Amino acid sequence: MWKFLVLFSRFYSQARFLGFLKKTGKKIHFIPKLLALYYCLQDKDTPRFVKLALMGAIGYVIVPFDLLPDVLFFGGWLDDAAIIAMALRFAGTYIKPEHRKKVKDILPFAKVDW
Repeated sequence: MWKFLVLFSRFYSQARFLGFLKKTGKKIHFIPKLLALYYCLQDKDTPRFVKLALMGAIGYVIVPFDLLPDVLFFGGWLDDAAIIAMALRFAGTYIKPEHRKKVKDILPFAKVDW
């Protein structure tokens, strides 16, 4: 599992992530959760091993060639949603109310009560 995360963490960069949000932000429903993970990753209080896992998860989501390619009409985003769900479960205790508030500030109609 860690090798998998390290592999995809290489695809993470702030610029790539922001470009991904601009390109696909309106198409997928888990953007608020993804943003919360991003803010948790940027937080200096988040432990390094959690940051690595979050970098791997975000890297997996922004790369179009993963287990189910994102260009597939049906199911292309399902594996990405599963990765986000696992990352939220893993890093859930490190996601602070201020991370959720930042998401709510950017996306006022987003649900952040997960």
